[in-house]
Amino acid sequence: MPKSRQSAPLAQPPPLYQTSQTQTSNQSLSIAQQISPLPFSPTHQSRKVPRSLDTSNSDFSEFLLPPQTGLSSPTTSTIQSPFSPGLTSPYFSRRSYPGTSNFILGSQRAFIQRKTLTEIQFFTNTQYNQLKFLCSSRTISPYDSEVWGVMLGSEKFPTTNSGQDAYDVEMATVSLAIEFASNNKKTANFNTLLLHTLSQMRRVIDSEIHGEIPIEAYNSLFLVRVFSKHFIGNLSRDEINQQFEGDHTILADTPKFNGVESKIDENNRVQIDLNPKKLIIDPEVIQDTRSKAEQLMDGLLKVILKLDPILNGSTYEYYQECLNILLVLLSTQIHQPNASQLENNYFLNILLTNFGDFVNSLTKRLVTNFIEQKPSPPASTSVVYNAYSYLFPSRSSATLPSDPPPISERSLLVLLLLSVQCRAPDEKAKSFREGIRSLKDAQGMGGGDMAISFRALYQLICRQLPNEEICLLLYLLMIENEEFRVYVLSRLDPEILLLQILRLLYDGIEGRTNYSQMYILLTILLLFSQDEVFNENIQKISISYQPWFTERLLKSVSLGGLTYLVLIRVIQFNLSSHRDVYFHNNCLATMANLGNSIQDIHPYVAQRLVNLFDIVAKRYQKLREKAQQQGEDENSDAVAIYGDLDLFTHFQLHPRFAELIANIDNVISYFHARISEANLKSPSAEEISELIETAARTWPPGRLKEFPDLKFQYEEELESQEFFCPYVWALIYRHTWIYWDENKTHILNDYIIHEEMEASSVQVV
Repeated sequence: MPKSRQSAPLAQPPPLYQTSQTQTSNQSLSIAQQISPLPFSPTHQSRKVPRSLDTSNSDFSEFLLPPQTGLSSPTTSTIQSPFSPGLTSPYFSRRSYPGTSNFILGSQRAFIQRKTLTEIQFFTNTQYNQLKFLCSSRTISPYDSEVWGVMLGSEKFPTTNSGQDAYDVEMATVSLAIEFASNNKKTANFNTLLLHTLSQMRRVIDSEIHGEIPIEAYNSLFLVRVFSKHFIGNLSRDEINQQFEGDHTILADTPKFNGVESKIDENNRVQIDLNPKKLIIDPEVIQDTRSKAEQLMDGLLKVILKLDPILNGSTYEYYQECLNILLVLLSTQIHQPNASQLENNYFLNILLTNFGDFVNSLTKRLVTNFIEQKPSPPASTSVVYNAYSYLFPSRSSATLPSDPPPISERSLLVLLLLSVQCRAPDEKAKSFREGIRSLKDAQGMGGGDMAISFRALYQLICRQLPNEEICLLLYLLMIENEEFRVYVLSRLDPEILLLQILRLLYDGIEGRTNYSQMYILLTILLLFSQDEVFNENIQKISISYQPWFTERLLKSVSLGGLTYLVLIRVIQFNLSSHRDVYFHNNCLATMANLGNSIQDIHPYVAQRLVNLFDIVAKRYQKLREKAQQQGEDENSDAVAIYGDLDLFTHFQLHPRFAELIANIDNVISYFHARISEANLKSPSAEEISELIETAARTWPPGRLKEFPDLKFQYEEELESQEFFCPYVWALIYRHTWIYWDENKTHILNDYIIHEEMEASSVQVV
């Protein structure tokens, strides 16, 4: 593994919060019972969180700005990769809220901070009393179908459709979760709840759903998600396993069906009518020899694959909840200090090692969900659901017009999370990148089961490219899927996508784009520049005035020339402010690849290239002079660089540049001689330009020494998850209505949280 190259630190704003350096430990939730859950008192001035929420460390009330530590970064074959995990910049969410747009964790802060339990009205009184009974020390028999039927089937729990909902449900259940974790060892009520969830999930999977999803199915899944979220955030791996697997001796060998009719099918399996009024456990769930965690993962994946979410409102909510609980189960990783500690990721390991057969089908389904962008169907026509909606209207169900449909967004986030996991050579699990690699164009030949519409996917990426998760998806597709890469690079309208990338990079200089997103965009540009046909095409495409390009009014310039101008601006910004080596490497590598096809260069582009060389040469000379003063290079001759004709003088003495400078000097000498021969007195700029154009027509071929084309290829390292996993979890943290305590999201600690980008007001020359 190559050594990580740490970038120069960004100028940091004043610390937002203070904390001790103590690492949160994995203590049992039961220990936190000693902490009084009420009243809810704020832990610090900016975010009010109940003290009982910090069950793993009651002293952990405040925290520091995360330190900027180095992580292993992906690299290229000839240059270092742009991914510098220790850096990130302010985030501008499409769900923007006043005063929070610049926080990497900002969107979860947009909620009313409740101080007491009475202010939280997420559950009705009846529902809350039932939850208290479920979490109490009283054992509810697994076969008491009437009690479970009333608990899970009387009222539907509300969906979480906003950050406020996510915060409220977290606060309303934190003290219950503490009690539940402590009592479950004796009562096994959570295990029974899980059995009912698996039974209802089988009912959804095995039957053709044409009507409503049973309330019992949604409620049981919702409760498993809510309490699993608390367990995962506060318990060790072994304690999580104990909560899910429990004591199997609690279940009787033969269930009592309480009069519910059963029959034997042709395969000698017991078939039971799951009457919602008398909720019972499917005996196949009990007889399944797999762990309950594996059964739950199997059920979730099958629902995601088989269920049509847009049949009605209930199927959409159930499908969305399946994606939510999948993210929750995988969130053991967000509580780890880095992405390489795989042994503590209980559910993630189960998914990656035991469900390799699902990789292709799940990848296609998640991508299809993203492409279709289907919103929630109209309100359900069911009498039960209509009555419920009338009595208990949806909480904060309205979404912003710019928000993508929840299922589309969550499907993409799940796909990204699974695709950026470890890709070690000895890994037995089938990587989800193989699923991305297997995608085929439906309009091509031999698409088969993995066929999707590349056209629809490309158009959607072009429309939503400013969103960070879309940039990351494009990166993965360009890296892994050769057929999609060819589709993108062979298009006759490359300006549609390329102009958006250039604008995002240009805006990034002003602090309006996340640095991590800029890294990915620069890498995408490098991948584009590796194709010679693409390079030739963008040199021939003329671009008219672009309002966002403000450094100079350009009525017309080639697309390749505009790419040069943006990259030069990024380099100069990086020299004066950011000083990240990966910015330089990727920008210069892309410019070198483009240089092999450059033609009819715009005068302003040529001027900027000369200015860039001037800046770099002067900086290089200063470094050499400093080295001389320190006695590190006593034999070097210092040559001052003053005029344009003297820029290359010093580099003639350098063995690596001597032949290149000789070519440049040859060109300058040739045109200088033609101008001198004209013997013009006080020539104007127009006359000089005319002489140069005339002399260019008689330029003798073979006058310059030829060199092989300089090409740079991008190659991602196996340890790239050290950058990507925290980045994807930051996206999940911001874009899902699931509340995570920022004190415990340790995988995000290598990201710098910015307030306003005051330090990035850079003067770019």
